[in-house]
Amino acid sequence: MAYKSGFVALVGRPNVGKSTLLNALLGSKVAIATPKPQTTRNRIVGILHRPQAQLILVDTPGVHRAQHKLGEEMNRTARLSAQDADLLWHLVDLSRAPNEEDQWVADLCRRSGIPTWLVMNKADLVSDVQARSEPYRALMPYQDAFVISAAQETGLQRLVEAALDALPEGVPYYPPEMVTDQSEDFYVGEIIREKVLELTREEVPYSIAVIVEERVPRRPDLTYIRATILVERDGQKAILIGQGGRMLKEIGQRARQDLEAYYGHQVFLELWVKTRERWRDQEAWLRRLGYTPSEP
Repeated sequence: MAYKSGFVALVGRPNVGKSTLLNALLGSKVAIATPKPQTTRNRIVGILHRPQAQLILVDTPGVHRAQHKLGEEMNRTARLSAQDADLLWHLVDLSRAPNEEDQWVADLCRRSGIPTWLVMNKADLVSDVQARSEPYRALMPYQDAFVISAAQETGLQRLVEAALDALPEGVPYYPPEMVTDQSEDFYVGEIIREKVLELTREEVPYSIAVIVEERVPRRPDLTYIRATILVERDGQKAILIGQGGRMLKEIGQRARQDLEAYYGHQVFLELWVKTRERWRDQEAWLRRLGYTPSEP
């Protein structure tokens, strides 16, 4: 049997469950996932290994109406990731009706000329799947359609088997022990950002970024991490620190629990909060933070 390998880009508007699906398919957490839209800001690769195949899944930021340069770069990341794929999965949320952003994604897929499947997620939240699916099927002529629940992990086996069948013949792109190509610092920063998203409201979670300043092993059973959380206004900084430092302490405790599970030993996590006004509209900061994708 010939070896098969290829790239599948997960595209869709914000909060349709792309990262949840990626984690469910890989059986491990490689992308943070929260109920808040625009959680994913970068292109995140997960590698699914089979004896005679390698399925490379590419999680992308949700396509949305951008209100700052960061949003524009997130949309560009989604577009560039779609251009590089062998197959596109257009993820949609069956519990909600299609909106303008869903149509934008369908148009992006159609213009790409790449085979596109409609992947209808959150089926566990609806009673009439057929009625809910019809408006989505009408967005564009999809090559195939699947109904799944990433959260409940239903319908995933059929989706993966179909994707493996559709892959072109090729060679492995990644070694068999590799599950993702993201760096350790990136993962650490994303875990910290996830906890901010979970604990804060309104504009605060969308105005933050995380820089891992230092990450060193102090002992075989202890890793020291120092990270800075950027915000755009002093008022946001006050919210993140909280009265008597309680909010920042809670963020640190939650992040440390996840990081200790990741490393398998104790983590000493030191967090700082700094204000950088309008960093989301400054190209220098977007480049430093890794939010500016390169053209293929």
